[in-house]
Amino acid sequence: MSKLLIPIKSCIVKLEGYTGLGEIISTKAVDSEKFEAHIRWFTGNGPEWVSIDKLKSGFQLGMEVQDVPRSRSRNSLGEGTVLESRTIGGRDQVLVEFSESGQRIWIPFQNLRFIKGVRHRFEAGQFGKNGNAESFRLKTLAYALEMWNENTGALSKLDIDPLPHQIHLVHHILKSGNLNWLIADDVGLGKTIEVGMLLSALRQRRSFRRILLITPAGLVKQWKEEMHHKFGLSDFLIYGLDFTINDVRDWKHYDCVIGSLDLLKTAPHFDKLMQADYWDIIVFDEAHRLSRAQYGLTYSASERFRLAAQLRKRTDSILLLSATPHQGKQDKFQALLEIIRPEWRNHIETLSLNPELLREMVIRNHKSDVTDAKGEFIFRGKITKAVEVPLGQEEKDFDAILQRYLTEGYAAGRITKGASGRAIGFVMTIYRKLAASSIAAIEKALIRRLHKLKRQAEQAVFVQISEEEVDERFFGEWEEAFSVDSEKEFFDGELQLLKEVIERAQALLMVDRKIRIFIDQLIESVLHNSPDEKILVFSEYRGTQDYVATALRERFGFESVVLIHGGMNHKERAQAIEKFEEASQFLISTEAGGEGINLQRHCHIMVNFDLPWNPMRLVQRVGRLYRYGQMKPVVVFNVHAPQTLDAEIMTLMYQRIQQVVKDMAILGGDFRDGLEDEILGEIADLLEVEDILERATKSGINHTIEDIKEAVDKARNAVEKQRELFEYFAGYDPNETKDEIKLSQDHLRAFVQGMMRELNIELIQTRHQDSVWDLRIPEQLREHLNMGAKQRLSVTFSRELAVRRSEYQMMDFDSPLLRYMLYTAKSYDFDGLTAKIAGLPGQAIVTAILRWQNDQGARMRQEYIAALVYSDPAREAETNPRELISWLLQPLTETPAILINRETAKELRKKAYEAFDRRLSVISNADLHPESRQMINAAWIYPQIL
Repeated sequence: MSKLLIPIKSCIVKLEGYTGLGEIISTKAVDSEKFEAHIRWFTGNGPEWVSIDKLKSGFQLGMEVQDVPRSRSRNSLGEGTVLESRTIGGRDQVLVEFSESGQRIWIPFQNLRFIKGVRHRFEAGQFGKNGNAESFRLKTLAYALEMWNENTGALSKLDIDPLPHQIHLVHHILKSGNLNWLIADDVGLGKTIEVGMLLSALRQRRSFRRILLITPAGLVKQWKEEMHHKFGLSDFLIYGLDFTINDVRDWKHYDCVIGSLDLLKTAPHFDKLMQADYWDIIVFDEAHRLSRAQYGLTYSASERFRLAAQLRKRTDSILLLSATPHQGKQDKFQALLEIIRPEWRNHIETLSLNPELLREMVIRNHKSDVTDAKGEFIFRGKITKAVEVPLGQEEKDFDAILQRYLTEGYAAGRITKGASGRAIGFVMTIYRKLAASSIAAIEKALIRRLHKLKRQAEQAVFVQISEEEVDERFFGEWEEAFSVDSEKEFFDGELQLLKEVIERAQALLMVDRKIRIFIDQLIESVLHNSPDEKILVFSEYRGTQDYVATALRERFGFESVVLIHGGMNHKERAQAIEKFEEASQFLISTEAGGEGINLQRHCHIMVNFDLPWNPMRLVQRVGRLYRYGQMKPVVVFNVHAPQTLDAEIMTLMYQRIQQVVKDMAILGGDFRDGLEDEILGEIADLLEVEDILERATKSGINHTIEDIKEAVDKARNAVEKQRELFEYFAGYDPNETKDEIKLSQDHLRAFVQGMMRELNIELIQTRHQDSVWDLRIPEQLREHLNMGAKQRLSVTFSRELAVRRSEYQMMDFDSPLLRYMLYTAKSYDFDGLTAKIAGLPGQAIVTAILRWQNDQGARMRQEYIAALVYSDPAREAETNPRELISWLLQPLTETPAILINRETAKELRKKAYEAFDRRLSVISNADLHPESRQMINAAWIYPQIL
């Protein structure tokens, strides 16, 4: 009994010693050890019962079959084509090439079911049930949606609506067949989002399992959060925080890893990492930190660069991310290119002679070119206004005595050796920043220092500065909390001077003109013209945030203000944003709280209560409003008091930057606003502002002006050299996908609606302007979805709603309901393989999946294609006609009968295959080689009668 294999229904068999073939209709048990099969012979003889031990395989070369596994715990291998037969160990087996996986596997013939494939049905004019038009449409949508998502990641689980340039970048990389690129998008265009979309698309292929992300130490948590919250890639763990490796064998438990660049470059972590298994893909963020300089014929490589170079040997795919990859240093830029394509080293060394090579390695999108899905520029204009605070005697007195304290502190830091001296200087810099932010913030910090000194401890203890380990989003709040654990004076007389500084600070708090002008003039003026206007206020520090919040609440009520800061988790931030958008009028955010929030749909006014010392922070703040979906010009108010020393220096700095940016943003005599923002981000990223400000305390304002000019000019030169290369980078090309079937959320919605009818899912009601559908799920389907006793399901196509309301299931490719719908529509039993349809030109339409592989046979790309064919012998088939995109959106009704001529059908099918081969040839390159073409479905078009 255990040796007996019972053939399945529709298995093709023959009797030993005979050539006649038959199809099994059913099987039955005669007794415990004997089974018979009821066979319909193709020779025309009536069905008869035959003992199964007399049956042999009847499958012939070219027959189309379906694998039906005997175990319910195994998935079917799908449909395929018979290539060969053999008898081994007394058993008949069939070699089948399975189209979807590309595998060739020997299968017991008893497990195979004979099916009539698309080609056979099309040429024979067989339409299936009722003409099959709607099933044809839904099957077409299922494959097209799945392939579009695989090639762009645009329909995966995303907490964002991807923009055209982001979709294009992922598509461009995947289409190239080469996964070694430098992504050099302009600041603020979403490189993290692009990587998340790319990884989502690669994970769909199931061949990309092991992923390593290496980032600056301060960004490891941010990457983990974004991969989880925005892309549903929740398997990532942080090396050194979430796990450690004690035994090399432990690496097998960690396939998705995020690691700190500066941690992994050092022993013993470097050695442990090099013993991990090969990675399917490695990503380096902020790749310009990988530094290798050339001196004549020798190289000086940093530990960071050596880490990347060694890891390059342990993966076939590597991505480097940097908005400023060149930085005016050709040798360092070429070093990055060598990491991407080490086999092209000789060509890279002569890059100036052949800069076109960059198109194969670097891709960059420009802020000035970015549009939304409708082709409209995203950046609609920005107005920046300065709100100057005139200083009274109280402000001048405070600034004078604070400068005395800072001068003494810096001097003490310079004469104190080692980490202790650096810590003192660092504290002085923090105090300067706090004072520039608000009188409340600096007063709190000085009081904390006073309390520490009053303890009069004999021994001074200094903390080690570890700035590089701080998440960049939290840097301001970390600075504010930083202290030197010293109860000994930094310098003689510090305690007495500190008391005087605090006394002046408290006197200034009573008359603080900055907060008064902010409330009485700025806020009141905005609300006078628009009482319901929502306003976003930014500050670098929590002390300032609390100070501003108290002032606003006293004037406009407690509930008018909500806060977000680095001490809040993702859920708390989401709740605060929701309250701001629905009820409150003011949102006050720190840098840490503001990272990743997008408020463009409800707010267009922003106030910088303090100007950050790092100009890049200002660019990032504005990016919370100045982005896709903002329908109004963004208005930015900068509040500052230019008469203090530090404020004067910052004003000079920003003025110099703005002048240089304006000069560089003029092309052909025309000023381009979008280009100005792009260049500002590049220059801001290259400036070391804090160094200039620290030197200002020693050198005075005149020398500082020269420092500013030198620093900005140096940044300008670096940006100009960098931008000279940009013209050779690959970039956004809307025509790149013009020959493909490009789908949208509308197509996804149309597919779901159609499958609801097929699966008898009832639409009870719609809510939130048709964004949420309440569904009643049939009992049989509830079992497949593991819903238990629950009968209803609320689904949404709005990513924004799905994020806010966990009870709404997002209809993306991680939705169990959508996955079931796709599986059902693609199945052989769903039909839709052939049909008669109307509404398109031509005589017939034939669809297929085209596949490409690399030079070692690994599949690299799949693409869904439709060929519209005509009976005119001189007319070639038209691939992916535009009419098809809109045609797929509407449900289909059945058409009258169509007479099919078999010879004409063969000719049209041949034309479609010629079109498929042209596409295979066009896409092929040194990294992509044609693998296969799989016919998916085909339809005859009414009213043509052939």
